[in-house]
Amino acid sequence: MAAQVERDLDGFLDRVRVRISSRLGEVVALTGATECEGLLSGKMLRSRLAGRLLLSGAGSRNSDIIERAAAAVEMVHTASLCHDDVIDNAMLRRALPTLWRRTSSSGAVLIGDILLCEAMNLLLEVRNQSLLAAFMGSITQVCVTEAKQEIMYRGKQIDVETCLDLAGGKTGALFGFAAQAAAELDSDQASAFCRAGYCLGTAYQLADDLLDVVGSEKQAGKTLGTDKKRDKFTLPQMSPDGVELSRQHVERLFSEAVEVVDAWPDARRAVEDFLARDFVSLLEVMGQPLDKQAKTSI
Repeated sequence: MAAQVERDLDGFLDRVRVRISSRLGEVVALTGATECEGLLSGKMLRSRLAGRLLLSGAGSRNSDIIERAAAAVEMVHTASLCHDDVIDNAMLRRALPTLWRRTSSSGAVLIGDILLCEAMNLLLEVRNQSLLAAFMGSITQVCVTEAKQEIMYRGKQIDVETCLDLAGGKTGALFGFAAQAAAELDSDQASAFCRAGYCLGTAYQLADDLLDVVGSEKQAGKTLGTDKKRDKFTLPQMSPDGVELSRQHVERLFSEAVEVVDAWPDARRAVEDFLARDFVSLLEVMGQPLDKQAKTSI
């Protein structure tokens, strides 16, 4: 059974990639097909979460909408990376030279803009106002949070709650939408799935911030240390216990993500599988294994 679920998940991810590829015509025309390959090769954690919830059978069975939502989320995420790498002067992304190095700074920003527009077009075709409104809300939250970190908080020490709010706004929002799209729309289930995704995305951002402080560029496949270089304060930088504090919050968010979908046992198992197979294993690859007791409790 578990092996079949993993095969079905691989099929779901392949279909999401096809949907993304179908939207890259303008980018291919501008940069060539080879340059586009790096836009499709991410870990697809947001899509993995949506796919596991779909395959659980606990929520929506509308695979077309869920695949579209997952593809749109991946495109927005990739667009944000195109922009972030220019802002951070990053050299490496997904084990490849960053897009701005292969094109130009302005080229990478403009390609990110195209990806954002195509993501919105993908969901506009569904003609579901509540889904589109949720999507636009998550995009807005990401953009506003990134702007706050750059304009309001850069160069300033901030408290724990602000660190958590920034992590949630930057990354929790899109995870939340991906999970919400796999639920019955406009329902208590949609709110619960969204909250679970938000917790998982916030935990991932904290782990990524931790990686930026103590990780290996070879393992990560991207430039590290950019937060400190650009005076962007994150929770792991909080002395003297920022690293341990980050781990504690990651574990707390894991637990909350599972608990919030407890009313839907199949969805709970999907979230647990996501943690065990997609998320925790990623942390171990990063060289940041969680406490054994915390891992077995999920």
